[in-house]
Amino acid sequence: MRRSLALVVLFALFACRTGRPAGAAVPPLNATSVEDARQQLRERRANFHGMSSLMHVRATRNRQTQSFRAHLTVHDARRMEMTVFTPLGTAALVMKADGDVITSTPPVPASSFDFLRASGLVPAEVGMLLLGVPPRDDLDVEVTLTGIASASADGITVTFDPPAFPAKRVIVTRGSDRVEIEHIEVTQ
Repeated sequence: MRRSLALVVLFALFACRTGRPAGAAVPPLNATSVEDARQQLRERRANFHGMSSLMHVRATRNRQTQSFRAHLTVHDARRMEMTVFTPLGTAALVMKADGDVITSTPPVPASSFDFLRASGLVPAEVGMLLLGVPPRDDLDVEVTLTGIASASADGITVTFDPPAFPAKRVIVTRGSDRVEIEHIEVTQ
């Protein structure tokens, strides 16, 4: 009886585990100048066929902070999805964006995704930026040899600490709202 119970508990723990993104690791830039880095980032955008990240997120809005793990998948410049996990590793929320249309299961207030809409970018372009790929040339982007250092678009500022591609640690600010993202594993 104890053995059966232990097996059931062990199976349940593994079934609830946060999954790692599938795919190959994203190779870093190998730039010799800032202009070379810009060009490599443009090429990565032109050849973008999707990226995924397992990440830890700390979001502060209206002076309330929530921390959670999430899995972000950006399919292309129009489509993305993000799964937010409970502390046990089960899915608490699945958000999908296709162009400007955002849906979630379970449904949440539209204002929950304001930071995705405040930038003038479609949500998938914000996702690309969070991964370290500048989604368009008309953004104000500061690039170093290793990747993006910062970017701003309308209402948001995105800071990469350190500047790197793929992104490692990203801080997004919009007014007093702040989202800190630590990419644990990024794949393509």
